[in-house]
Amino acid sequence: MKKHAFSLIELIFVIVLIGVLSGIGFYMSQPDTTKQEAQYTLLKLKEARYRAIGYDALDSAGCVILTKDALSKASDNNDSMHREIKSDDLLITPSLNIDKIICFDSIGRPHDGNDVTLSSLLRTNLDITFKNDDKNTTIRLFPQTGYAIIQCKN
Repeated sequence: MKKHAFSLIELIFVIVLIGVLSGIGFYMSQPDTTKQEAQYTLLKLKEARYRAIGYDALDSAGCVILTKDALSKASDNNDSMHREIKSDDLLITPSLNIDKIICFDSIGRPHDGNDVTLSSLLRTNLDITFKNDDKNTTIRLFPQTGYAIIQCKN
């Protein structure tokens, strides 16, 4: 006589296996908030650089304030990009002289503060690090071009 059904042990084994796989999947699908915040800040930096290119006069559209509060606020009512920065720590190295403001000149080079003179031009790479618990993500802003990237983790 042949059996055409599953035994109770086989069913329990399948249920336990599904539970373990769903637990692993849930853990792996947790969002990396530091990476999301870095991507948002990178987008704000690129937007400010884009708005500044080709204009001789300094405009607040070509500037980004690098603080948790300023990045969390929308710059104007038409700004559809709005995100709350939740990272525990926002580190900028080397530290900026004037209120953590980065402004771009008419050719896209980054400057420290609201001034776009030759003396305020950034001379070294600027690293913006978002830290939260054991995760961190760093944006590197290059001084010669104003190009910014999210650094790969080693």
